[in-house]
Amino acid sequence: MKNKRFVTFASLLFICVAFFSACEEKYDIQEGITGIYLVTNENSRIVGQTLELNVNTDAGENVTEQSTIFVNGEPIDGNTYNTDEVGIVSVRAEYLNLSSEVLEVEYSDGSEINFRKRALVEDYTGTWCGWCPRVARAIELVDEQSDDVVFVAIHRSPSGTQDPYVFEDADALESLINTPGYPKGFINRMTQWDFPEPDNVGQVLSFTQGANPKLGLAISSEISGNQVDLDVDIQFSQDFQGLKLVVYLLENDLVYPQVNYTAYYNGVNPVEDYVHDHTLRATMTDVLGDPISGEETLTGSITTESFNFDLPSEIENAQNLEFVAFIIDENDEVVNVRKSEINTSQTFEILE
Repeated sequence: MKNKRFVTFASLLFICVAFFSACEEKYDIQEGITGIYLVTNENSRIVGQTLELNVNTDAGENVTEQSTIFVNGEPIDGNTYNTDEVGIVSVRAEYLNLSSEVLEVEYSDGSEINFRKRALVEDYTGTWCGWCPRVARAIELVDEQSDDVVFVAIHRSPSGTQDPYVFEDADALESLINTPGYPKGFINRMTQWDFPEPDNVGQVLSFTQGANPKLGLAISSEISGNQVDLDVDIQFSQDFQGLKLVVYLLENDLVYPQVNYTAYYNGVNPVEDYVHDHTLRATMTDVLGDPISGEETLTGSITTESFNFDLPSEIENAQNLEFVAFIIDENDEVVNVRKSEINTSQTFEILE
């Protein structure tokens, strides 16, 4: 009887060891590969131009050669595509058991002006928020993969918390998105970044693709002493109605301890010398946008919105400032966005 119990125990032990060994092996295979996304050489193409496609893991590893790329549902050879037909093509990729977000790339006949398409990420965060470094890390991953995403860190301070960079005037934004809790990242203002954000880099990048925005922005600024002169030029290649302009003033390189409950940043809590970038300090417009007259948003129009103001007293270093301007439509979704450093003069980003 005792031997029977021993055999049963040994058998169970063998099964458990074998089971956990199998699980460990599976874990090793999947480690670091939580998702994939596509990267294109342009978000708009003229018929006859080649579209180059690359597949990356969310960790930034290029796995194009091991992936299958589909255009309009059909697999293609290699990672390039061309067409002589005007329209939008849908592109996705598969790698192992993973599938990317679907990207849409517009092919035009070249008769319209197309502009570089950028996406906006608004990160609702706080120095007191221990899970917020998760979104911060995701932003770093996106920034490593694309120059077409603009970031804004909106610091909040609910009751019982303190934050030296809190932006008090974001209550209207919080009401608009109607999503309690922190952290939370929103893409093009109205789409929440899926949790866990570092595993969903492709979701953000997909917003830089698709139909061309048909409007572009250019920012020019000059700071003299404490006085700022700022112009935002907007060019339209189709008729629009119901647009609004939002202009932000951000500050970078703000060093202040960050509470950290995550494994990121070496799992240190707090991160004493944490650098807070893209920190929203002021708005030149209503945070929900200033309306633009429909007479100014017609095909071929260029309109300029000018601002003159004193630097906010809380700014620590004027050399670390940047401006962000974006256009939102009647659904409060971002049409296009642009950022600029201080004392620069931009031109429109027209695609050739």
